[in-house]
Amino acid sequence: MASVATHMPTPQPPPPPTPIAPIILEEATTTDNVVHLVRLVKSMREMGCEPYSGEQDAEVAGRWIRKVEKTMLQIKIPNKLRVDCATQLLSSGAMTW
Repeated sequence: MASVATHMPTPQPPPPPTPIAPIILEEATTTDNVVHLVRLVKSMREMGCEPYSGEQDAEVAGRWIRKVEKTMLQIKIPNKLRVDCATQLLSSGAMTW
């Protein structure tokens, strides 16, 4: 009886890893970014957003937050700049929360 040799496929090397595009981080602060931020905050102030100094009254704080959020939506401030814009409106004790 003749033995039948089973043919085993030759193992192939794994494919090379998929190249990953390098992550390019934007500069945190450039003159253009600062000028743009200043213009946005100026627009917010022109629309009635006032500085918040950290009053303990929840009603005052809530009105301030609602006004800032509404204004940001109206002038279409990009999400990535909203925190920066809002913190520019903090003064006195509110800056050290």
